[in-house]
Amino acid sequence: MTARQLVLGVAYAVAGLLGVVLALATTGCGSGGNGGLSTALTSSLPSITRPGTTATPPETETQTVPIEPTTEAGPLPPVTVVETLPSVTETLPAKVVTVTETQTLPVATETLPATTETLPATTVTTTTVNPAAVAAAGAAVASSQTEPSETPWGWIAFAILATAVIVGALVWWWRKRAERKRAEAAPPPELG
Repeated sequence: MTARQLVLGVAYAVAGLLGVVLALATTGCGSGGNGGLSTALTSSLPSITRPGTTATPPETETQTVPIEPTTEAGPLPPVTVVETLPSVTETLPAKVVTVTETQTLPVATETLPATTETLPATTVTTTTVNPAAVAAAGAAVASSQTEPSETPWGWIAFAILATAVIVGALVWWWRKRAERKRAEAAPPPELG
């Protein structure tokens, strides 16, 4: 085994482990407990608008003022004074009242009975390191330990990792094939 093959093998092993870590990390991503419904309700009531008011039409006031007689002149007839008051119009500004009501709903707690599930023991024997198999096993373990969520992050991570492993294997195969063709095409060394 050459040093180059050893380096490539180590690189593939590190890529496989990195893929498993990535798969486990992304399966932990989900709603994170933030997907619950809020217990606070907020509602707005329609606004109340008070129209402006107008004062009554002008009033005409009639006063009769008797004139007291003086000693110099004879009695004078009473004088009638008519006074017209100007009309007063008062416009009050409109008021907008917004009522916000917050209602807190009671929290319901339900205790479910505990369940125990016994799974059969499994034995896994591995003779060679296969990054795709490691990634598949990591994704299977990660997906079996998490609750189902809206987005299957474990499967997405597994698909990305599997694609990376397949592309890496194809590139490695293609380079090996090219080296073999170059070695076959090269003239044999001359023995002298």
